[in-house]
Amino acid sequence: MEILVLGKYSPFPPAGGACSGYWITSGETGILLECGPGVVSRLQEHVPLSSLSTVILSHLHFDHISDFLALRYAATPDGRYKHLPPHITVYAPPEPSQNFSMLSYKGVEAVPVPGLSHNETRDASVATFETVIGSIKVSFFKVEHPYPACAVRFEDSSGKVVAFSGDTRPCQGLYSAAQGADLFLCEASALEEDAGFASTGHMTAAQAGEVARKAGVKKLLLTHIWPFYEEEKLLAECRTSFDACELVGEGRRYSI
Repeated sequence: MEILVLGKYSPFPPAGGACSGYWITSGETGILLECGPGVVSRLQEHVPLSSLSTVILSHLHFDHISDFLALRYAATPDGRYKHLPPHITVYAPPEPSQNFSMLSYKGVEAVPVPGLSHNETRDASVATFETVIGSIKVSFFKVEHPYPACAVRFEDSSGKVVAFSGDTRPCQGLYSAAQGADLFLCEASALEEDAGFASTGHMTAAQAGEVARKAGVKKLLLTHIWPFYEEEKLLAECRTSFDACELVGEGRRYSI
């Protein structure tokens, strides 16, 4: 399994950068995880849009979904353009309903992920929903964020696991998604000096490291970075909790 990092910033990209977007592959299966500003252009630098059939959105804040609103127009079910996908399935939380309703279009099927609504109480130690996409098993876990949100766990046919935090503060759903992962892609939205900001539904880099340590992951990749941070400070704070970590690089591939 491999992750290609298309964008890593939040809540907006710096010059030349992009917000959250990751192309996850195993064999012939490809899944676009998140679709923030700049991601659709970046994706096409590496793979043709015709390779795209499945998108997963962890939650419906616009720094994670705004490029999907343009990507909808690329799904052309009439078949005239062979270099474009005839159909895209997008999995996302169903709330806020007005945001979810914007995902659908002619060639797009929007699938609401069960169990993620704010008023639903679920056992956070188990997935709210599981599906198989090509050769990858995908599991969704409810996490804690101002918008309904999920962490996502990807497992290939060999048993290798990539886990993604989405946007969340530390919680049981996150630990369950990350448990024993070979590669853990986790948000690091704040330095410790800004922990008050993070507490409403994000993590500091040190907290990301602590989650990785407790969940027994093998390697941690930090993402979802405030554009004006000195990134080495984030990395140093993370390593006070978990040493096997690095900051993702846009355009880089990470394989397990």
